[in-house]
Amino acid sequence: MINAAEIIDSLVGLLRDIPELVALMGGEQGRIFAYHDLYPKRISIDRARYEMPAPGIMVAYQGTSPGSFGRSEVWKHELSITLRAGEEQDGEAPIGYYQLFRLITKGVPASLGLALGLATVHASCQPMDTPALRRQIDAAGVDYFEIAMSFTEIGDD
Repeated sequence: MINAAEIIDSLVGLLRDIPELVALMGGEQGRIFAYHDLYPKRISIDRARYEMPAPGIMVAYQGTSPGSFGRSEVWKHELSITLRAGEEQDGEAPIGYYQLFRLITKGVPASLGLALGLATVHASCQPMDTPALRRQIDAAGVDYFEIAMSFTEIGDD
């Protein structure tokens, strides 16, 4: 089983390499970041979500579960991508979260030349499974959107 932190760091690097996505973050790559559990300094993903900048994208580990790939038993690493859109004005078409989701799944990292949804994020994993976008509520009762994403290992490293 591979270390899921490697998948997270690779994914963050590729997200930072999508020019249109970085532009939506005000041109600041640092607004796309990894959340790694680190006891006792980082022990609350809810707090990290609450303290996120807007706009911002945070990639975090959610767990690993058994799965299958064809007839093989494999590990599936589940990640969440928390999205905070930038401020939008009344009267504008609401595009923030929808555009973020599209760029995360279909955006093209400059170093790859291939849409992220089709890319190999980690050499020991298949490209991402089809992700889901869902509404969530943070500790202050403020809505945000979260992408549920999983990566299936190739074999068992």
